[in-house]
Amino acid sequence: MKQVMDADNYHLLFAELINEHLPKNHSRYKFMDGFLNAVNKLCVNFEHEKEQLKAQVRPSERRYAEANRKLQEEIEQKRESVQKLTEGIAKLDLPKHYKLPEFNDDNLFEIAVFIKKLLIYQQGIEIQLRRAKDEADKASDAKTEFLSMMSHELRTPLNGIIAMTYLMQQEKHSAEMTENLKILQFSTENLNVLINDILDFSKIEAGKVELENIEFNIKDLLTNIKKSIEVHAASKEVEIDLEFDDSIPENLVGDPLRLSQIMNNLVNNAVKFTDKGRISMKARMNYLLNDSVAIEFSVKDTGIGIAKENLSRIFEKFAQAEKQTTRRFGGTGLGLGITKKLVDLHGGKINVLSEVGQGSTFYFTIELQRGAQPERVLRKEEMLDEQTLKGTKVLLVEDYPINVKIATRFLEKWGMHYDTAANGRIAVEKLAQNDYQIVLMDLLMPEMDGYTATENIRKFDKTTPIIALTASVLNTQDRVYQVGMNGFVTKPFNPKELFQKINKYATRA
Repeated sequence: MKQVMDADNYHLLFAELINEHLPKNHSRYKFMDGFLNAVNKLCVNFEHEKEQLKAQVRPSERRYAEANRKLQEEIEQKRESVQKLTEGIAKLDLPKHYKLPEFNDDNLFEIAVFIKKLLIYQQGIEIQLRRAKDEADKASDAKTEFLSMMSHELRTPLNGIIAMTYLMQQEKHSAEMTENLKILQFSTENLNVLINDILDFSKIEAGKVELENIEFNIKDLLTNIKKSIEVHAASKEVEIDLEFDDSIPENLVGDPLRLSQIMNNLVNNAVKFTDKGRISMKARMNYLLNDSVAIEFSVKDTGIGIAKENLSRIFEKFAQAEKQTTRRFGGTGLGLGITKKLVDLHGGKINVLSEVGQGSTFYFTIELQRGAQPERVLRKEEMLDEQTLKGTKVLLVEDYPINVKIATRFLEKWGMHYDTAANGRIAVEKLAQNDYQIVLMDLLMPEMDGYTATENIRKFDKTTPIIALTASVLNTQDRVYQVGMNGFVTKPFNPKELFQKINKYATRA
């Protein structure tokens, strides 16, 4: 644009109009110059304002174009979202009474309403699942409580049978009576194993088993297992040998009870399915670190073996290799299932190699901590005799008359002085009035149970050792220690175990 600088230079368009419509001599009229300059100024101002307006419009156009582009992208994204939502909803496993609407790109609102409807339905399902879970938990608790009660009811009379059989075997009898007592002992031990299998499996299934970390002598543990089974094995003309790797540190830290249970199950199983031949127990060091050692344990037999197609199911609960096995050898089919779960608890894995008619080899590797102070592991049981507890004063708290009679027979045999209480309330009264070196406390009793009695005793007596006598193995161990007891012995109790527990905890006079 050309701007007017003086009277002779006009706006380009205005100058063309002047040349076209005014005479050549128009400048001789003085008023005409003032008029033309005024009009020219108007044209120049108009042109300037027009350019300013264009400058303002250009960014607006760019912004409009950008906004339009974004809007198109959002429309495309909305279309893709609607399409994906529609495809996703179509793949859902909808309730039978839910009919999938005909969705298009514009009815996002209908999709949102339908999804909300699905969410409400899902919330209803979740509420039902929570209710079902609560009911399942209640059923599990009821099952646990039932098993705990059945454990007590089964073990209480069984304790009497086993203990009386043991006591009778200590006396002199005719050869026929001795043979009858051996048969009775064998039958009661088998019954005890069956009960233990069922209750132990239920305890493991309920997640109630926690591994202990105590110091023990691994070689002694394996030797004792071998000795405990040798008599039964010898009756079947089966020899048992133990091969122990001398590079394994003898004193380790772990759970000797559960490790014994694993090895006992495997060795007893080997004896059970081997009519004649040899069973080999082996412990071989896998690797050794500064504070831990990995040991491979194995049990090999020359028994009936297992068919290849049955190997995958022998560790299942209530399963045995073949139906004929159950009929011929008996058992619950839980032993190997329990063994596998206990090995799993140790972080190991149990495996088996077997061939029909050639025998089986079960093996597993677990890691145990090295004992920090090996000298603390003493073979006290080898130094004890029946005079060790002579004169020890004990309070026996037990409501079942047969158990009282059996327990007191052992206490008398060991030369101990005892007092009895038929329930927890009487026990609390006697502890308040007398001094005892140890208390043997039954857990389930009328009027006041062993837990409540112990809590009351601990209010005025913090030191007298209290050992729980329990026929229930479920949900007892933690609570025993929580109420202030020092340990427990499971019924039917092993006299040697009871003797050692009393010797360990009794306050010395």
